[in-house]
Amino acid sequence: MRLDKRNKLLMGGFVLALVVCYQLAIKKTLALRTQHIHDSNIREQTKDLSHELANLKKQEQQLDTQFASLNLESANMQNELLRFLNEQGSEHSVKVIDFSAPHVMNKGETTTSTYQFALEGGFSNILKVSHALETKGNFGGISHMAFEKEKNLRNGKSFLQVSIFIQQIE
Repeated sequence: MRLDKRNKLLMGGFVLALVVCYQLAIKKTLALRTQHIHDSNIREQTKDLSHELANLKKQEQQLDTQFASLNLESANMQNELLRFLNEQGSEHSVKVIDFSAPHVMNKGETTTSTYQFALEGGFSNILKVSHALETKGNFGGISHMAFEKEKNLRNGKSFLQVSIFIQQIE
């Protein structure tokens, strides 16, 4: 089958008509469709913006109350720890026997502070105080607890003492 001049012109005209149609109508339609989809997505995202804002405000209030309970207001960690131990000790009838100066160790950019103190009281009360240290306070983690049962020879009563190390890594 041989293409003659008329068929070649017809094919060229058809291709030219397709290019012109694309440039004049289809290209603009596709651009408007893309813009419409983009605008629809933005509308969908902003549809529940007030609800999300209310949720974020509620979450911010919850975080503020959690930060308030973590005792972050003071810069002196040792004083805050001693204050916290005294509060918990009076609440759970546990005495603070010894509170040593912190041991600070620098290793590169990491600073590790270890606070050592001794408590005296009942076993369950000491566990309540140690649990409060790790959950309610921002003092670090308990790295060591050593319990000792001692007896007072004057009155014959026995009591429990615990030596606690709290380690904070900064």
